[in-house]
Amino acid sequence: MLLQSCKKEAALVAIDQSYGYTVPQGNHTYDKTITDFYGKYGVYLLYKFSDKDTYWTPTGWKNATPSTTIAGSWNPGYLAVQADTTSSDYINRQLIVLNKLWFGFYSDKFLKQFLPVKIMLCNTVDSVVSKATFTPNLTYTRVDTYVGAWYNFDNLCVSYGNSSAATMVQKDSITFAKKVNLIFMQSIITRNLSAPTADFTAATNYGVTYTSTATAYTAGIIAPYSSVTSQLDWAQYMQAMVTCTETTLNKSQVNTINSFTGILNVTKDTNGKIRQRYNIVRNYFINAYGVDLQAIGNYSGR
Repeated sequence: MLLQSCKKEAALVAIDQSYGYTVPQGNHTYDKTITDFYGKYGVYLLYKFSDKDTYWTPTGWKNATPSTTIAGSWNPGYLAVQADTTSSDYINRQLIVLNKLWFGFYSDKFLKQFLPVKIMLCNTVDSVVSKATFTPNLTYTRVDTYVGAWYNFDNLCVSYGNSSAATMVQKDSITFAKKVNLIFMQSIITRNLSAPTADFTAATNYGVTYTSTATAYTAGIIAPYSSVTSQLDWAQYMQAMVTCTETTLNKSQVNTINSFTGILNVTKDTNGKIRQRYNIVRNYFINAYGVDLQAIGNYSGR
């Protein structure tokens, strides 16, 4: 496997560039794998990281924090807990999981082009919000929801850096594959690394105002029709492919429901425009990068 390290390991070489991160971060069995990954893709797999590494963006911090004005309340955000390093087996297995359910779906060319600078190897990744209780008095409690993966600015946080990587069942694998590949697609779009092709944009008219989901579908638009752009539409097609099976995309669903289900069925795709544009996006990534995004959805969308 791509991330499988050999028993007989060469000496680790520290790699430190202008970002201020260094690999290896230790001398575990998995550190050579992490160093080799950097050498191949220029991407840091970090199991030691600071809050600034993880949560900072030019527009503000994205981590959940206690409110300074309302007792018990939390400002919503994310919390990424560093991977459990009490056993070398945990991160070893986490790397195998990432290879099977994320990296293994893509070509080297795709990964070199689109992976973020940093991938945080986490124990857990949670979304945090406050829940209000109104009786007998107004009080707030913190609610953590496991999300598995999260993208922020120049990094992507992934879970399973713990003992659970060894006990994953098929349902766990499918759920994680769906989430991490969706987040990966969103990170690509957010960083403006993939733009719609000329034939994709030309296949519909973005110069008119669409007033309903149904009329947008007739034009081949699957993004929410309010203020839609070619870039937003391109992103939706990418996300549809990596999260849904072809069976789901071809399933009949009424054209008033804005979802990926049925976008290739004649009930929604009355003019065949969605299928035309779907094929443009799918074939673009196959021809340019040797990656069939739909193959990912056929696994993760089950």
